[in-house]
Amino acid sequence: MTVKICFYGNNTDYSNQVKTALEKAGYQLSFSCCDRNTNLIISAAYGRKITADELAAAKYGGLNLHPSLLPAYRGPAPVPQQILDGVTESGISIIKMTDKFDAGPIVSQEKVAVLPQDTSQDLLNRCFLAGAKLLIKILPRYLSTKITLKIQDETQATYTRKFTKADGYISWEEFKIGVPERKIRALFPWPGVWTKMPNGKILKILPFNRLQIEGKQPITYQQFKAGYL
Repeated sequence: MTVKICFYGNNTDYSNQVKTALEKAGYQLSFSCCDRNTNLIISAAYGRKITADELAAAKYGGLNLHPSLLPAYRGPAPVPQQILDGVTESGISIIKMTDKFDAGPIVSQEKVAVLPQDTSQDLLNRCFLAGAKLLIKILPRYLSTKITLKIQDETQATYTRKFTKADGYISWEEFKIGVPERKIRALFPWPGVWTKMPNGKILKILPFNRLQIEGKQPITYQQFKAGYL
């Protein structure tokens, strides 16, 4: 049977890993669920709700890849929140989509270690790489209805919120005291940790002891200290 998949993602490396894996595995992809020949919807870092009509039109419904071990860390920002919380183990969950975000039954999960130097970008890439491999492995069994779905335990559910630019702001005095390194890694690349220098210019605090003055290239803290403090 030829399986036609409608893929929803975004233009990031981690989302594209899933799309590329499906293409290499020989699945036929479309990018609009207006196509009524779609058998299955797959979402990876899409960030928007798939409508009930779209899900109902697909013979096998929809699968979503979420970078946490659900039901923990539901919502739009699971990876930065996990790094902020200092967890040492994340994961990827493949769930069957329902009318509630991240609450559908679990098709499969795989643990992914959180490394001491991980930024959100690093961890997202590793989670979705693991998810792409897991998806290709389980899809034949899912399409043959040979996987028993696991209902999520609502009593164990935790939630995240979307970060804004304001979440990355610290005062100049906080900067001089020192920014927790975990916060810098968690909020990189978005929204980033930043402050305003006394001269009014924006200063970005980057991972791995780097800083970037508005309009300039990144420099080390020692270079900044020598030239500006």
